[in-house]
Amino acid sequence: MPKYSFSCGSVGMNCGFEIKNASSEDELLEMLKIHAKSSHGITSIPSELLAKIKQNIKKSGKYSFSCASVGMNCGFEIVNADSEEELLDELMVHAKMSHNLSSIPPDTLNKIKQNIKVM
Repeated sequence: MPKYSFSCGSVGMNCGFEIKNASSEDELLEMLKIHAKSSHGITSIPSELLAKIKQNIKKSGKYSFSCASVGMNCGFEIVNADSEEELLDELMVHAKMSHNLSSIPPDTLNKIKQNIKVM
C-alpha cells in the first residue's frame, strides 16, 4: 500500500512541519487540520489552499503500469518504478518508440494515471 507524505514548506509556509508515511490521504489531511489549527491558527482550510496541499502530497511506494489496463494489446509493462514521474517518463519513451506518439493525449494521460498501481 502506498504511504502519503507532506511538508508545509511545499506550499510556501515558513514551517518545518512534515507528515511522513500516513496510510491514506484522508489520514494525512486529518492530521494536517490539527497542525493547521494549533500552529497556524487556521480553523478551516480554504479550498484554494486545500487544492495546493493535495497537489503537494507525495505518495511513496513502487509504481506499476500495463498498457493492457488502458486497452492497448502491446504487452508492455513497467514494474517497480520509484515514482509516478519516473513511470510516466519511461512510458513516454515507449509511446514514442512503439506507438509513434510524439505526446500522450490529455484524455489518455488521465486514463493512464487512473490505472497506475502503487504498492
